[in-house]
Formats: sequence, C-alpha cells, structure tokens
Amino acid sequence: MLSRTLTNSVLFMACVLTAFTTPVATKIAHQKIITTVGSTDSVQLHSIINTLFEYDKKETPIYFAGGENDISPTEIGHFAPADFARRAAFYEKQVEGLNKIKVQNLGWEDQINRELLLFSVEDAVKSYKNGLWMMPLLSDEGPHIDYASLPSHLTFRTVADYEHYIARLTGFPNYMKEWMETLREGVRRGFTTPKIILSAYDVTWRQQYVTNADSSVFFKPFLTMPSSISEADKKRLIQAGRSAIMESIDKTYRQFGAFMENEYRPACRTTIGASALPDGAAFYQQRVHYFTTLDMTAKEIHELGLKEVARIQAEMESIIKEVGFKGSFREFLDNLRSDPQFYAKTPQELLEKASFIAKKADGQLPRFFGKLPRQPYTVAPVPDYLAPIYTGGRYVPSPINGTSPGTYWVNTYDLKSRPLYVLESLTLHEAVPGHHLQGSLTQELKGFPRFRQNLYINAFGEGWGLYCEHLGIEMGFYQSPYSRFGRLTYEMWRASRLVVDTGIHQFGWTREQVIAYLSSHTALSLHECTTETDRYIAWPGQALSYKIGELKIRELRAHAEKTMGERFDIRRFHDALLSEGTVTMGILEKLVARFEAAQ
Repeated sequence: MLSRTLTNSVLFMACVLTAFTTPVATKIAHQKIITTVGSTDSVQLHSIINTLFEYDKKETPIYFAGGENDISPTEIGHFAPADFARRAAFYEKQVEGLNKIKVQNLGWEDQINRELLLFSVEDAVKSYKNGLWMMPLLSDEGPHIDYASLPSHLTFRTVADYEHYIARLTGFPNYMKEWMETLREGVRRGFTTPKIILSAYDVTWRQQYVTNADSSVFFKPFLTMPSSISEADKKRLIQAGRSAIMESIDKTYRQFGAFMENEYRPACRTTIGASALPDGAAFYQQRVHYFTTLDMTAKEIHELGLKEVARIQAEMESIIKEVGFKGSFREFLDNLRSDPQFYAKTPQELLEKASFIAKKADGQLPRFFGKLPRQPYTVAPVPDYLAPIYTGGRYVPSPINGTSPGTYWVNTYDLKSRPLYVLESLTLHEAVPGHHLQGSLTQELKGFPRFRQNLYINAFGEGWGLYCEHLGIEMGFYQSPYSRFGRLTYEMWRASRLVVDTGIHQFGWTREQVIAYLSSHTALSLHECTTETDRYIAWPGQALSYKIGELKIRELRAHAEKTMGERFDIRRFHDALLSEGTVTMGILEKLVARFEAAQ
C-alpha cells in the first residue's frame, strides 16, 4: 500500500483534504501557469488546470511545502468547516467548466488530462457533499499523525529553512484547533469514525508527548544542521526549535488527546458500516466507484470476491499436499503462524532480509522494463509512533526534486506477527517493481500537467502493486513451496477484501466476522488480520482497488499477448502501461488498445 504521508510528490486536493494522509484525498496538484497552443477547448482546459493550481497554492500552502518557490514558506492553510464549504463551491464551478469542454476537439493527451481531472474534481465535490471530509481519522492515519512526517519531507539547508520550519511548528495549535472544529461538526451531523477502531488509537498522540524537546521526532532536523550555518545561528535556532516543540507541539498533542478521550471518542458511532451513515448506501456506492473507477455494484464485487477466494484456495490446497502436511487447511495456517522458522528473531534480521529481496528485484528490472526511474529508494523500519497500529509494510514516496529517497517501510514491531513467507510479495508490491518504480516514473513524466505527475488512482496504483507480486513468478521469486504459499496468501488477502469490505459496508458484517474470515482464509498473523479489519472499517471502498485493478491489468496483458502473438514484448508492454502515470481502468483499456495497434 502507498503511504499517504505528506510528501511534495503527493499534493492533495484541499476541498476533501482530511489530513496529510487522508483517505479522502484526491491528489490533484496542478501545474504552473503555461501557455497552450491548440483548440479553444484545449486552451480552456489548461486555463482550468492553471486556475486550480493557483487556487490550491493560496488555500493550502502546506501541501506545496518544498515544491514551489512562490508560496508562503510559513503558512499552513485552514481546515475548519467553513473552509471546506468554500473550497467545495469553487471546485463545483470547475466541474461545470470541464463539462463544457468538447472532448472531440482535444488531442489524445488532453482527452486524458480532462478525463482524469474531471474524475478527481468530481470526487472532491461528491466527497464534500457526502460528508467524508468530516471523518479524517483512520485506524492508522489522521492530521495529528501526519504532521509528524513534516520533518522528513522538508529540505534543511539554510537558516531560512529552519526558520520556516519553526514557524510551521508554531502553527500546529491552530491547525489542530480547526481540525477539532471539523470533527465536532462531524459529531453534530452524524459523520464520525466508528468507535471500535479508536480503542488503541491513543498511541498515535501519546507517542508525541515529551518531557524533553530533544526526544521529539520534530527535533530531528536540528540534530544534523549544515556546517554552513554559523554556531551562533545554530544555537539560536535550536533554542527556538525546542521552545516551539514544547509550547506548540507537545501542548497541542496533549490537548488533542484530552479532546479525543473526553469528547470525540465517547460521541463516536457504535456502528461500523458506511450503510449506517446518513444516506449510507449512496455514500458507499460513491466510494466503490472512486476506488475501482468502474460502474460495479457492491453485490457484483462481493460475488467476484467469493469466486476469486475459491479459485485461490484450490491453489493453496495443492501446495499443502505438495509439502505433505496431513492436517486441515486451518491447521496448516495455524502451523505457519506458530513455527519459529518462518519469523525473524530480531528487527535487524527482518530489515536485512527485506533489503536482500529488494536488491534481488533491482537486478531483474532490466528484463521487464525498458525505462527505469532515476530516484533511489531505501528500506527502513516503520516509525515507533506508528508501528503498533500499522500494517506489515508500506511505501513512502519522496519528491523527485528533493534530497530524500523513496522509502520502503517494514514493520519490525511484534516480530511474531511478521512472517517471512510473505516478505517477497510485500517487497515486490511496496518497493520494486511495485510502488517505488511506478510512482517514481510517474513523477518523472515530462511535458505533462503537474496533476498528472502527482495523481494517484488507487485501482491503478494498488492494482499495479498486486500485479507485480504475480510478476515475481516470472522474475524468479517464490522458489520454495512456503514462499509460493505466501504469495497466494497475499493474493487471497486481496480477494478476501472484496468480500469483507462489501460485507462491512453493504451487508452488515460485524468486526468479528471479518477477522474470522481473514484468519480462516489467509496465513496473515492474527494481529495483522485485526489491524487490517480496522483499516477496512475506517476506509470504505479503498480495499477494493487492489484486486479490481490487478484483474484488469492481467486481463489486458492476456489480450495483448493473444492479439500480438510473437510481436508481444513484455518490456514495451510495461513501459506503455506506465507511460501515462496512474489512470482509470477505462483509460487503461484505451492505452493498451493503442499499444497493440502501434506495435
């Protein structure tokens, strides 16, 4: 899964921005003002693109921090209810403008520009109308969590860089004050996070309580100050930084914690499904469409999931026979969860194994891709302030023009919950050829509007990640029956998501039903079955994107192979798939058709 941490490479549409890592984010960062030569409709399209870019820079400058030179380096933006209403009205006008453009008068790239921009801005408007902006808290994300990523995604070279950072630290109290107003509005209107997923959520703010500023994650930039900064300035900046951390950061986290424990959490809903929200059926269907980009109903997806689960389980059963295990399917899963040979003994061992797999994957890339990204990536543990409630691993992108690499996070918390037999699949999905390769190539697109470089459509991005897990077979991975079973358990996990996400949000499943379904069909640890269940509860529809996208990509590859025969080239095919950044499934079909015709 691609992490939603704040980066300059993932800039979010402010209308539905519920945190630096929000599920509602539509990620439309717009390009700078350009001049366009072409039809009147093309000129109008780029005028809207430019207008949106300038508006977003003015409204939410924090999401452009480090990426633009002409924004305020100290301003954050505003996130109270009135701010969302104002932005929603503005975006609705842009939708009207996009709908007036005659598609037949646009060239190929502008047709894609318009379709993707309209898809994103329409979702921004709908997300405001259906109340999604009032529910910024996920099981492992939220505005208070993601502010802690700010030090990792800014550049610290000059005195001014540090001064601007300190100004942002002092702006944290008002930032959180406005978000708390938005959460209160959600309580008033009936749009709250399900209470059950907040039972262990206090770790997300308590981890930021400090008695010494030097131990805060916000102090890290002051530990490695450039030698070009004078000793006098270092002393002054460090003192100001410590003061800002204790007076603005620490105090605000404590105030937010009190708000959560005494006010918000007691008022949260006891139901877990989106169907329990106001106009819940329409709410969920809209999220289904956004995360799949297809016109599928929840029932259709649920039934597809059941078919996929049955198919994958048959493959898993064949491996159980191959290794000579005499017990039941459930007993085999229990054996995998308890056998010490399948678990690292230390966090360092887990990180080293993940790094070796990642490097092995690097060596296979030229066989399957003609174009490779120039941005490197690294392997690192999930930060302590997130690890207890986080998934097994994620990819954290970094701005292409920044000084940090992309990061493949591996969760080293609770090692008995991190089986090694799924590590190959996890690494291929999160690092290469999955999220890092795809995301970095998208950032490096030339001649495209900025929103195309930074857009992330889940069905494509997560579908690509799951496709890459399967591609690992051709890349020479999964040499043991247990690693093959691990790949299948990850595929089963994504197929199960089609069943359980629709189960939760459409068919009234309980949290216990979901945990039981995941634990009985996959070899995921029980801890991960629980954390994943809470993610699906908090983030309706997102879990559908993986399997839906992967099935479409594999379907299109099979069609191209059959149609082209010996002319099919896997390197050119992959390059074509990634040539337009992330796209909807409808655009992907057109893209592959053009590839077949051109070859």
